[in-house]
Amino acid sequence: MAIVTSKDVDGASEWRIDDEVTQLREWGSVAVHAMPATAGDHIIGAAEGCWLRLVDPTARISRQHAKLTRIQGRWAIKDMRSKNGTRLDGALRGAFAVTPGIEIGLGGVTLIAESARWCALREIVARLIGWSEDRRGEVDLALRSVRVAATRRETLLLCGDGDLVSVARLLHRHALGDDRPFILCDPRRRPTNPKARATVFPGGPDALAAAAGGTLCVWRNRQPIRFAEVVGAIREPDSRVQLVVCSRTLLHGEPVIASPIILAPLARRASELDRIIDAYAADAIAEIGGAFRPADRAWVRTNEAGTLSQIEVATRRLIALRSASGAVARAAQQLGLSHGTLSEWLARRTLPDMRSDGPARRLRNA
Repeated sequence: MAIVTSKDVDGASEWRIDDEVTQLREWGSVAVHAMPATAGDHIIGAAEGCWLRLVDPTARISRQHAKLTRIQGRWAIKDMRSKNGTRLDGALRGAFAVTPGIEIGLGGVTLIAESARWCALREIVARLIGWSEDRRGEVDLALRSVRVAATRRETLLLCGDGDLVSVARLLHRHALGDDRPFILCDPRRRPTNPKARATVFPGGPDALAAAAGGTLCVWRNRQPIRFAEVVGAIREPDSRVQLVVCSRTLLHGEPVIASPIILAPLARRASELDRIIDAYAADAIAEIGGAFRPADRAWVRTNEAGTLSQIEVATRRLIALRSASGAVARAAQQLGLSHGTLSEWLARRTLPDMRSDGPARRLRNA
């Protein structure tokens, strides 16, 4: 039986981040240069008087290296016969469009073109990897991997603790959009309702067809039946399915599928825990509504901060319960869970009061 692919889906797996570039940021840093406020030619180089004067420790940037110009409402860059050329994602190019996420190389300096959506994605990746100065280069490498995967050039490999499927889903939402399918292919899981946050298929071919225009996520250590056929179909030039592989660790002695995104254990990020919790809470409030109080943050930090997925689950459930004034059935409906699933989770925990910052109390099942 032939595997059905998604070749006929219009615009499937297209990079969602296609909004206006507003700034150029130097690789691995917070040094940002806002795009010009006016049209015309804007020179980038080492000379005084350039619109953007760059300092290159390798001294390979020409005095007038490249020209930034507004063309049909979009920015473009053109090399000005510089000695060392201008690079697009590492390859020499005479001229090219400036779109979100591209890496513009001039001598020993690399600039990343950023838009509002790209900055939002960067904040997501920093949440996963770290906001500290020593992690900025790793964040930019991870962003490169996400962009490469989202434009269907490579598989995305996620490594770390906890439920990495939730991480894959978060990246999918920001890179491809909520309107595109996110499919988990796991032979150990029962199929789920298509309305679930991650629709589950146990078999590869059916999962591939369902992932048309979106993301297919698998665990490396429990690949579905006929997975080799699925990988072969995804590698076809007209396939429009992004493959994300989750793994607890990088396996020694095996080739790496792609540049991996490695999540640091939260035990090493104690100073960032509150910021991580607040970021997940903001996501949940935007989706569900409700509120997240200091007592909730303290409870999550103390009881449910082992992995990113634990934090996500706990913040979502607390916010849903607050939104439902502690009514378990109504909160479960908001979360897309069964009443029994949420009740079982609550039975093993003592939560903050859902009406105030007072003492814990029994929740209503109504």
